[in-house]
Amino acid sequence: MSSRNKNPKVRPLWRCPKCRRPFANRNQSHSCGHFTVREQLKGKNPQVISLYRRFAAMVRRCGPVILAPTKTLIGFQVKMAFADVMFKRNWLDAYVILARRLENPRFTLILSLSPRNHIHYFRIRSPNELDREVMQWLREAYKVGRQEHLARRREV
Repeated sequence: MSSRNKNPKVRPLWRCPKCRRPFANRNQSHSCGHFTVREQLKGKNPQVISLYRRFAAMVRRCGPVILAPTKTLIGFQVKMAFADVMFKRNWLDAYVILARRLENPRFTLILSLSPRNHIHYFRIRSPNELDREVMQWLREAYKVGRQEHLARRREV
């Protein structure tokens, strides 16, 4: 057993050999590229940048995260991605991945990928919308990012 991974059940993240982005699954499908948060923020509306920074600070309150910027969004990841933000002219479109389907009028769309992975989309137009409810979603999604929902299933 290596000194880097003391728990034999926890696999290290696989890194794409081309872009070096980490993933929970080997050879995971993605768009390769070298993107930065700075590139994403360049030329964006200052109010939208402020919303992003506030959202990112909320995400970081959940625990350590990996920023995973792509050409069109900034993802937040632990083992797997659990939240993303996409920049629009005057707002952010965001989503969280929850292990359950959560009905809420603030969600603009819910996509169920599997019984334990549901993408919940929502829009952020003002700082007031980054409230306790969003923080609850982020905390729950962070556990999905850590794949805690899968560990419980294996123990059953």
